[in-house]
Amino acid sequence: MIVILDDDTVQKIAAGEVVERPASVVKELVENAIDAGAKKISISFRGGGQDIISVTDDGEGMTEEDARLSLLPHSTSKIRSLEDIKTLATLGFRGEALTSIAKVSIMEIHTKKREAEGIYLRTGGGNIEEVMPRPRERGTTVTVRNLFFNVPARRKFLKSNYAEGERIKTMITGIAIAYPEIAFSLFHNQNLILQLEKTSPEGRINELLGDEVTKEMTYIEYKKNSIRLSGFISLPEYLKDKGKLEYISVNKRPVRSGLIRSAIKNAYGIPTRERSPSFILNLEIDKNIVDVNVHPRKEEVRFADENFIYGTIFGAVREKVGIGTEGGIRERGYEWEMEPTAFWQLHNSYVLAQTKTGVLIIDQHAAHERILYEKIMKKKPSSQKLLFPLIVLLSTKEYEIFITFKDVLTTFGFEVEEFGERTVRIISVSSFLKDITENEFKEMLYQIRDVKPFSDITVTLACMGAVKQKEKLSPEEMNALIDDLFATENPYFCPHGRPTMIKWSIEELARRFGR
Repeated sequence: MIVILDDDTVQKIAAGEVVERPASVVKELVENAIDAGAKKISISFRGGGQDIISVTDDGEGMTEEDARLSLLPHSTSKIRSLEDIKTLATLGFRGEALTSIAKVSIMEIHTKKREAEGIYLRTGGGNIEEVMPRPRERGTTVTVRNLFFNVPARRKFLKSNYAEGERIKTMITGIAIAYPEIAFSLFHNQNLILQLEKTSPEGRINELLGDEVTKEMTYIEYKKNSIRLSGFISLPEYLKDKGKLEYISVNKRPVRSGLIRSAIKNAYGIPTRERSPSFILNLEIDKNIVDVNVHPRKEEVRFADENFIYGTIFGAVREKVGIGTEGGIRERGYEWEMEPTAFWQLHNSYVLAQTKTGVLIIDQHAAHERILYEKIMKKKPSSQKLLFPLIVLLSTKEYEIFITFKDVLTTFGFEVEEFGERTVRIISVSSFLKDITENEFKEMLYQIRDVKPFSDITVTLACMGAVKQKEKLSPEEMNALIDDLFATENPYFCPHGRPTMIKWSIEELARRFGR
């Protein structure tokens, strides 16, 4: 049987879309404070935010009339019509957030607007229970107690107090990064755990994340038409598989965006998920071409022209980290030019190159893989005849693979002919290979079987043709390897996604020696 839900149930469901957990409450209240012009915001919570959350600001404040109206459904100080949503410059709708939070908690509002008297309101489950004058300085304090006391199903799905508290701290960190001009303080169980004064963007990041993080990143600022991208991104040599930082804001609104994240990661040319860049970025964009209302809590955004946004961010990051530019890292502005004849080979596997600011340690196999991969991708390899043809007896499975992929081998410069039952004769190999053994040929057959795109087969061929670990190189070969590596579009990673080099600066070495 279909029934019409009563208003109380409808409002609790709507509240659940905005107020998912304690961190959602903190987010809405802090954003309200920012929209009210606050210069100082203090947040405190207990019991992971379920027991009590309090947010105090020195912003505009409200009159008694506005405070009462803010608790009514669909009330807001931010817009007047549907058209206003398209150019919304604030972070949220103060009334909508307060209504939703009040419906599932015991809420107290203590506020004062300039030239008006202070006012105190208390609500229970969305109903105003007490209103009285109460003096205070200009600003607002909203206190939320017993969150979800009347929606036990919602409370049941919350994590531990520690986990919910960590969500609050992470959320405050993202907002604080986006607003370095605002002072923040955060208290947990009455203990101060975060104190941030007004500062510069870089100063705020240093305070929150430490100078070790900023040393691994580079500042980026890029403008194109109505777009401005600014913030910090990883230097290519500091990509990580764990512990990476990802903070995105659009018009200073912290959001999640798979589009922006993909554009940033793909700009580094990383073919695997093993290593990713850290980034702390703000995208300023015309409000008419971004929709911030696609998510109930405004945590995601949608762009009118996603291809343009993706392309712009991809190009800006790629240009900054020096990938795809002639001369490699020399185009990035770092003083990394090699000192003449300053090359050493370590254990016949790694090339050490002295630079003007430190030392580069280059994995010779990974570096050569990158060089060969890009050469093959630009020009299909020719054939190189073997001095003595190689006869190979194949298993039934190997012979089936050979028959299936014979044309692929020909494309990559191999000349292989049948030479009896399950036997082949290799006459020529790809020009990128010096030679080939029976086992290498069989291994290549299996690799070709398991990969389909041209680029994947090229990775296999580049790996086979690259210089190996434990292979001694002459000074001339080391010099050529480095020159060729930095002439590639992406000198920082091999085709498998592993780094080709590690950089140590003089400062890092001095720090390790306690200088």
